[in-house]
Amino acid sequence: MFWLDPLKVYPPRWMIASRGAYEQNYGCEASFVPRQKVHGLRGTRLSHRSLRVAMTFWGSLLLLCPARILQPQTTPNPPLGVIPINPSWQVIERLISSGELQQAREKLNEEIRGRGETYKSLYFEALILFKENRFIESLQKLERSLALERQHPEAHKLTGLILVVLERFDVARPFLEAAVQLAPSDSMAHYYLGRLYYTIQRFPQAASEFQTVIRLDPTYVKAYDNLGLALEALGDEEAAIQSYHKAIELNERQMLRNEWPCLNLGKFLVTRNRYEESLSVVRKAVELNPKSAEAYYVLGKVLAKLGKDSEALEALKRSTLNDPKYGEAHYLLSRIYLKRGQEEEAQKEISIFQELKESGKKKEPKADERKLR
Repeated sequence: MFWLDPLKVYPPRWMIASRGAYEQNYGCEASFVPRQKVHGLRGTRLSHRSLRVAMTFWGSLLLLCPARILQPQTTPNPPLGVIPINPSWQVIERLISSGELQQAREKLNEEIRGRGETYKSLYFEALILFKENRFIESLQKLERSLALERQHPEAHKLTGLILVVLERFDVARPFLEAAVQLAPSDSMAHYYLGRLYYTIQRFPQAASEFQTVIRLDPTYVKAYDNLGLALEALGDEEAAIQSYHKAIELNERQMLRNEWPCLNLGKFLVTRNRYEESLSVVRKAVELNPKSAEAYYVLGKVLAKLGKDSEALEALKRSTLNDPKYGEAHYLLSRIYLKRGQEEEAQKEISIFQELKESGKKKEPKADERKLR
């Protein structure tokens, strides 16, 4: 059977008799070979007529799928609709995550020169610009990326996040909602959407999104903390306290330096006039982040309510040291100084508060913000 050697296939008797082995090796379905009949050929000697039939049969297969026979596939082709992962994207994403933005941009430019501009390359350009706080330029890249691929959840999520930063909540919401629809298992997309709902005071939807985040990632501290805020706004006080405590527990277990669960619980207890309970919680917030102006302000407020004016003054001074523009601390300082008869100090602090209040009024939008309107 020397005529078969150049094709590197098996002897005709085996190939005719075993259709399944051929299909397994070459991926071409020889469905027109009657399996029941060809089994009778096993162990028999082929006649000249059988040989001609065999040659005609294999010649037909060569015409039907020559490339698969002459060049067998060593690895299966990916299913339709599945795009192989480009290792370069993983490298670029890792560089961006680690803050090595210049190296990420160089690697991205190299990828664009080699493969051309794609929706993925545009997305990574936008992500780098976002990390550099160049929000409008980032939005422009995202617009082009979404024009090429509307089903990219990460581009929708980043667009929504930038618009939230720019306080364009009405425009941001459809993008974040699209992100969770396209990637329902993306916990961060649900988290950002929950934060947006909370900001625009849609508290039931916010609570629902944070509960979804917890279901997807039961160890995410911020989800429990923000769920507590949403439940507090809905008037479910006991559930809110439980959520805050769970956030504090996870925060300690993970050894995070996040003061917000303690601070939010402390502020909630203050609004309910539960000052003694709030004191230890707020002190813990200060320990976690000694640079927090708000934590020291709340501590000073609690101490003042408990009649501990000297300690309150120290806490409030520390608050203004951490952030000289924290107006509430200056105002409370003026009240305590006035109570203690220190009118000069009180007048100084109230003047600072008034100046900060005036400067905090609505300003003319920046150039970047005007472009969004």
